[in-house]
This record gives sequence, C-alpha cells and structure tokens, in this order.
Amino acid sequence: MGEVTEKGKEIHPPFLVLEVPPFWIRFLLMPEISSSQLTGPQADSFRKAKDAVSRQNWDYILMLVPPILETHPGFLEGRKVLRAAQIAKTKGASALEKGMAGVKVAPFLLQAKAAAGKSLGSAFAKIEEALGIDPTNAQANGTLAEIALANNLPGTAIFAHETVRLARPQDTGNLHGLARAYIAAKQMSKARDTYQAILNINPADGEALKGMKDASALVATQEGGWEKSSDFRDSLKSKEESLALESAGKVVKTAEAVADQLSRLHAQFEKEPQNINLAKQIAELCELQGSFDHALQWFQFAYDLTQRSDPVLEKNVFRLRLQQLDTEMDQARNSGADAAVVAEIEGRRKSITLEGARERVARYPNDLNYRFELGEALVDSGLYKEAVPELQQALRQPSVRHKALILLGRSYHRRNMLDLAAKQYASAAAEIVAMDATKKDAIYSLGMALEEMGKKTEALEELKKIYEIDSQYRDVADRVEAAYQQTS
Repeated sequence: MGEVTEKGKEIHPPFLVLEVPPFWIRFLLMPEISSSQLTGPQADSFRKAKDAVSRQNWDYILMLVPPILETHPGFLEGRKVLRAAQIAKTKGASALEKGMAGVKVAPFLLQAKAAAGKSLGSAFAKIEEALGIDPTNAQANGTLAEIALANNLPGTAIFAHETVRLARPQDTGNLHGLARAYIAAKQMSKARDTYQAILNINPADGEALKGMKDASALVATQEGGWEKSSDFRDSLKSKEESLALESAGKVVKTAEAVADQLSRLHAQFEKEPQNINLAKQIAELCELQGSFDHALQWFQFAYDLTQRSDPVLEKNVFRLRLQQLDTEMDQARNSGADAAVVAEIEGRRKSITLEGARERVARYPNDLNYRFELGEALVDSGLYKEAVPELQQALRQPSVRHKALILLGRSYHRRNMLDLAAKQYASAAAEIVAMDATKKDAIYSLGMALEEMGKKTEALEELKKIYEIDSQYRDVADRVEAAYQQTS
C-alpha cells in the first residue's frame, strides 16, 4: 500500500524493470584514480615528477606529467603536481603577459569543448595548455570543472574551483561553482560552508541562501544516519544488506551488476516503501541502464514522497520529461514525419519548460538563476515583453549575467527596440574577456542590430572581430567577404 498524501491520494511506487539494453554502457562514468592504478612506466615517471618538486625543477614536471594525465584524465594527484609547477613557472610573469592571458587561453578552451565529447584526455590536455599560460585563469578552471563534473570527476572540479578561489577569494561566481562541485562529491558540510562564504560577501545572494539551507538540511540528515558511526556497517541489520547498499554506491561494471543491484534495492524497498534514498538509487540505476521511462517514474515517486520539496529531484523529473520529448522529436524526424508533427512536439517541450520555470520562480522568487531560466523560457516561447523584467532581475546574478544581457537584447530586438537591443549586446561583448561562444553571440547580435539601424559600417566592424578569430561562425564569412567585394 502506498503513502496517503495530505490530499488523500496514494503515492504508489512504479514497477521495477530489470532489463538492460545493450547501449547502457555509454552512461558509465569515469572515476578518479590514484597513483597505484598507473602502469609501471607511468608510476615511475610520476615518482620522478614528485622528486622534481623538491628540486624546483618545474620544466621537468611539465614534461613528465601531461602525458600521464592525457591517458588518465581522472588522476587528480598528478593534476595537482602539474598545477603547482605551472603556478611556480608563471609566478614571474609581467603585467602585460598577465593582461594578455585571457586572449591567449581562449582558443585552447574552444578546442577543449569541441574535443570533450570525443576524448576526455584530449579535452583536458587542451585546458592544461591554457592553464600553462595562466594557472589561476577563472575561465580555464571553470571549463575544467564543468567538463570534470559531466564525467563524474567531482574532485577535479573542486580542485579547479579552489585554485581560482586562492587567487580570487571574492569571486562569488567561482564559489557557486565550488559549492556545486562539493554537492556532486556529497561533501555537504563543505558545500554549506562555501555558500556561507558567498553570503558573507553578498548577503543578498538568494541562490546562496537557498543552497546553504538545502546543504544544511542534508548535513543534518547525514549526521543523524550512518555517518555518526565509526563503522556504518554496524548500523545495518545484516552483512548482506551492508554489502548490497555498498555495492549500490559503486560504479557499475557489468550489465549483470546493474540488474543485481536493482533486484537487491527493490527487495529492500518492499520492506521500506517510504525510503526516499532507495527510490532515488533505483531511479538512478534505471537511468544508467537506459530505462528512461522507469527512471522518470521512480524520480517522480521519490519527489512526491518529499511532498515536492526536493529541488534536486524536481530537476531530475524535469530533465527526464524533456529527454522523453527530445527522443520523441528525434524519432519523428528520423521517420520522416511532416513539419506539423515536429512543431507540435517542439510546442509541448516549450510549454513544459515554461511551466516548470514559472513554478520554480513562484516557489523561490529570490533565486536569480530561476529568474534567468524563466526569462529564457519566455524568450524561447516568443513572450518577449514578459521576459524583460525577469531578465533584468537576472542581471544581478554574475553566473548568468552575460547570457541574460544577450537575451534581454533579443527581447528588445524582436520588438524592434533596436537602440536598446544594441546597448545590451554591446554591454555583454564588453564584459566578456575571452572570445568564447557567448561573446561571439553578443557581437554577432550587435552587428545585426546595427545593420538594421542602418549603421552598416559599424556593423561590419563588429562582424570582423569574429571573422579574425572564427571565420566559420554562422554567416560571418559571407557577410564580411561580401562587403569587401562591394568596395573592390
């Protein structure tokens, strides 16, 4: 029998499915490793690198460690040794060199993002080239952290953000990233302390306030559970249950292991039908094996058990709902469905996105990230006038400010308020140091607005800024080259 909610409606767990599709393995994540997992020659090279630290032979370290990291991207100890050498090597850089660092690292980061889906080692190698120029560069370390988290390397993400923190302790955008990395590593007390550090800098940061409350609640939950025991196995009813739960927290290595873990968790869930953590673990394993419909059902069930108060579960439900629609859209396109069918699916996706964004803002009105998400959803739905106040509020959130400026500009642009649009685009372009995708979007949009205002010379000058760096961006090459042909 399911739990009866305050509305009198029972919450029933979804059925458990144990089948494992052959493509489940693509969802396996890469663990961080220790030096004991290196090959013999690699371990020998790393020992030499560590010995070189005491001799301050930084060039030798810079030669020995990168090849190891390219083969083993999760080797965090090696990355720390490399970073120490990079920082020592660049310590005497001139003010001019430091000023130019942002421009120099940008191409490496673009290459890293392009390589991330193909080879994690190659992607990280490109980032390390950038960090060799400026080891505490916020954008390079942020990119490292972002890709690391996407590949289940939270320790690497934490290290990247802590590196920036040492150089710029007041950078709240970096501190938000650090807190998220601590949460991914399940280090809730450190996440809580990081959010508190943000509030000490900016007491009005709504996202940090919410994050600190959520992390504090999780810390309290942990302290009341197994973590209070020096050996949490003593808290379990039997050795069999201990081994089963321990296994559930490890990286799955075979399809049979997924099925075995699901079977064990389901058996335990029958004894504890209100155990939210068990429902979450089942949902995660269903997703790991590719059973997305069942993963959604279990995440929804766990979310309902929390009385719809857990933001992480809410995001998982929302994410999988969108993923279902994306799959449906891909199937429609691949089957040759007409444009009306695809448009209908796209419409449903936009509607769900907008509905979810409105609900989150209603529940957390002071969270500026949610304000940005709502503004973004409104722009995507063509509700430009309604998007303006949401995006204006989101400008106060450093982590989304640049994107909010561009979307605000787009909202004015679509309503033919060209001077206001150009102002937002120009602000975004001026604030972003490196020529990344966001800056190129801002410059391109500024060029289009200026062209529509009849300022063709100024528009061309903006597009040429992109052309010099990335001539393949959108239709920049056609526009710039056409302008030169007209004057020849």
